[in-house]
Amino acid sequence: MDRNTVHLYETLGVPKTSTPEEIKKAYRRLALRYHPDKVNVAEVPDHETRFRDIAAAYEVLSDPKKRQVYDKYGLMGVQMAGTDIGARLVEIESMLCAIFVVLSVLLTLAIIFFSFLSVRIDGKVQWSYWVVFIPLWILDAILVLAILYLATRPVDQDLEDDQQDLEPEDRDTAPMAQEERKKEKIRERKRAQLSGLMFALVNIILFTAFQAMIVRKANNPESVSGPTVFTPYFILEGFYLLMALIQLIVALRMADAAEVPMKAKLVLVFESLWWKLVRLSLAVLIMLRIDDKITCSWGIVFIPLYLVGIKYLLQLVFGYRSFGQMQNHEMKQQGQAMMITGFVVFVILGSLSYALIGLLAARLDGHAYAVSSVLIPVFIVLSLLLCCSGCCLPCMLLASSAGDEEMEGPEGAQIRVVSPNMRIEGSPANGSPASSSSRRFGRS
Repeated sequence: MDRNTVHLYETLGVPKTSTPEEIKKAYRRLALRYHPDKVNVAEVPDHETRFRDIAAAYEVLSDPKKRQVYDKYGLMGVQMAGTDIGARLVEIESMLCAIFVVLSVLLTLAIIFFSFLSVRIDGKVQWSYWVVFIPLWILDAILVLAILYLATRPVDQDLEDDQQDLEPEDRDTAPMAQEERKKEKIRERKRAQLSGLMFALVNIILFTAFQAMIVRKANNPESVSGPTVFTPYFILEGFYLLMALIQLIVALRMADAAEVPMKAKLVLVFESLWWKLVRLSLAVLIMLRIDDKITCSWGIVFIPLYLVGIKYLLQLVFGYRSFGQMQNHEMKQQGQAMMITGFVVFVILGSLSYALIGLLAARLDGHAYAVSSVLIPVFIVLSLLLCCSGCCLPCMLLASSAGDEEMEGPEGAQIRVVSPNMRIEGSPANGSPASSSSRRFGRS
């Protein structure tokens, strides 16, 4: 949002670096000059407005928390800070910074892992694969610690005061019953939160076990069979497939009750299961190939991945055609433009992805390609993402906060996002000058 973070300082005639004592002195000096009992009305006809602005500015700048919000988000941020939406808007920049930091750490670990993997397979080093997988072990540990932290974090106590947690019929019940109802809802949310975290923890444990099996197989190919390596993965995928089947059965029963056409039901079945079946079939083919149960080219093993690209390509083509049949010219143009943009993204990502798949298949089939060359598409994508998350996006975020000193209109006139006559709503300390002035001149 547009912000002006210097107007209140200009009102008091002090710089942004002023100390609380300097702000207080400036307020007292100006308050005496423009006080209705002291000023000459003929000389300063707008003294009430000036005095009200001075009091409002002091009310914000004398409060450390309000001043901190104002310095970053302007007067609008101060006014919105007391609302639920405003609180989220005020905190969104710090949340985005945290997301950028986490994403940058994950991308850095991924780049390190693929670098270790390439030098190990190319014979540049003779490390054990337990060492090669250190970045992934660090990632697993971070995820486990994050889950444990969330599990020990108490449910937001604001829920106890949230009247919207109550059903309409509960609001007419006795206060004791309402309190019990709130506590029950908090317990339900806590159970749901713990269930979700336990499910995430099980996923991480199974995935870590799968990584450990891969490392064991890579260090000693005869030590463990392919089915044993993929057992944790098949458990995980089997659970996801079971959940998808249950949801699909429920959705089909609802579709039968609503008399949905058979074509729509088939589309629902396909969209619910296709990606899970692709993953399972790819895992089965890889498992059979590494145990030499089948001896075909690795290019054939990766056929399920080619089907994914064909599916999205057909989806873009049919989407473009369906938008082309629309009667609304504006929606037709917007839809076709969206499909063209999707096609461009598909070409870029598809070229990188299938270049990687082709090089990997050729390497596994015995061609003398260095793994560092095979993984070039991976390094390109990860480097671009790291550049965005660690540099470009944070710089854009900082620029949006730094360039708020003032907004100028035609001929250098300053534009104020919020009217200077607007009284600041707040809860100043009893007896403070700002409080007394707001009571006396309470109109905006």
